[in-house]
Amino acid sequence: MANICKQLKGRRVLQFCLLATGLVIFAVFYNKTRLLLPEDDIEGGSDYFDTRGYAKADQHVYFNKETSSDKSANKLKEALGSHRIVHLDLKGAVPKVSYFSQLFPFIRKLGGTGILIEYEDTFPYLSADIAGGHAYSKNDIEEILRYANESQLTVIPLIQTFGHLEFALKLETYKHLRESKKYPQAICPSKNESLKFLYNMIDEVIDLHKGIEYLHIGCDEVYQLGLCQDCQTKLLAESWSPQELFLDHLSRMAKYIKQKYPSVNVLVWDDELRNIPLEVLTTWKLGHIVEPVVWKYTGDVEADLHEGIWRKYTKLFPRMWFATAFKGAKSPDAITNSISLYLENHRSWVKLIKKYSQTLKFQGGILTGWQRYDHFAVLCELLPVSIPSLAVNLIYLGSDSKSDLVELTSIAQTMCRCDSNPVLTLNNYLVHCVFPGSRLFHAISHLSQVFEQIDILKKSSPYKGWLTLYNRNHSFSAPSHVEEASNELVSLYSDVLSLERDIEEAMDSIYKADTFVEWSSTYIQPVKDELRAVVQARDRLLAVDSWPKRPLE
Repeated sequence: MANICKQLKGRRVLQFCLLATGLVIFAVFYNKTRLLLPEDDIEGGSDYFDTRGYAKADQHVYFNKETSSDKSANKLKEALGSHRIVHLDLKGAVPKVSYFSQLFPFIRKLGGTGILIEYEDTFPYLSADIAGGHAYSKNDIEEILRYANESQLTVIPLIQTFGHLEFALKLETYKHLRESKKYPQAICPSKNESLKFLYNMIDEVIDLHKGIEYLHIGCDEVYQLGLCQDCQTKLLAESWSPQELFLDHLSRMAKYIKQKYPSVNVLVWDDELRNIPLEVLTTWKLGHIVEPVVWKYTGDVEADLHEGIWRKYTKLFPRMWFATAFKGAKSPDAITNSISLYLENHRSWVKLIKKYSQTLKFQGGILTGWQRYDHFAVLCELLPVSIPSLAVNLIYLGSDSKSDLVELTSIAQTMCRCDSNPVLTLNNYLVHCVFPGSRLFHAISHLSQVFEQIDILKKSSPYKGWLTLYNRNHSFSAPSHVEEASNELVSLYSDVLSLERDIEEAMDSIYKADTFVEWSSTYIQPVKDELRAVVQARDRLLAVDSWPKRPLE
């Protein structure tokens, strides 16, 4: 009997061990499987991102959807809206019309649905003498619109109607319309002549863009307001604040468009509305006549676009847009693009929209690409240099999952036909790509790397100790240190001259000559002048074989 009990006890132990082992194996397998499933956390997760189904040559980007019962993904997609509009800032580096024939199909392939064209002084205005020497002709505009239509891109013209009218108010003919005599940024909203001037601009643009669904009237960064005598008189007569003067002008512009062109929806930048109290905004009933475009280009948009703003906007506006940046928000003199910086801006926007997806419903997003910070500023990142950034961020917004940087840039690498990843490669000039303007992207990336090498050498001990202006002016330095400080600079000077020729040739297929002249004068000429002076000083210093006693003065 005792032996039987021992046998039964042994069998139970064996069964228990087998069962426990099976549970452990199942748990390990289950956890490994979970690692392959998509994460819903945009901030921390590295989502599964199937690239097998994206674009063929004549299609725009599509992504295979993950089957999931999670409704938050659909909520987010709905909240983001359907429009993906690419901003073309023509305040500088104005592309040739032929470049758009290449660019627009590429934007469409990446998932773009439209273009926001900020003409500034490139529109062929007839009612006022404000068109620049590089302005497009009427036939040019018609050709641009044809290219957009062929690529099934919605066209949204942008006309500045309050601030950022420097291109007109800088001129002697129109300086009397300024809000401030000293500053040519903002137009006086209280002069009848100002209104006529703006109405004529609106009419001309709409006439050349027949059938448009949207018109953007700007109205951002109105830094001078309620200052001129006409505005002071109006403020006093109406017992208004400067904010109400702004709202009056905005309302006038929008109502003019809605009454004359009922099918046109009016977009407006939102920044001047953010700090106006709800009760003040409510009296102007703007929700019936404008759709605000809420813009922020930082890596933490919610730090400035707090809950109170969204609570106010959702009460006022049934239709809103959000605006990100894919270029032109790094620094006013940037020559290369920081994709990770701009992707962080897009990720921050998606995080915010996901947080408020129960209440916020956007029409879509506008990816801004500023070419100057304002009319008087230098050129920042050129459009072709920023194409990989545009690709990454359009792909990010259009994806069903929100992938990490490595996966996103790998897809962008394929779409831009690059032989290596343009984001993860340390030296972009070593990357060979084929996209509209890729030759210019390559040349400027190489130039930027040369500039970095020059800066490093200028910070070296031999340069700082033996190649200063004092050394040069007195022809007094140690030859060995002069050679050490300058040998590589001579080679880099040659590289700069060679790259300048490459950049000029690359720009010739995209821009008119004035763009190269300005860009080279801003970024290459100062470096050339400095290096030429160093090379000439080197020759003088090395020609000396005896030196005077100190002091040298």
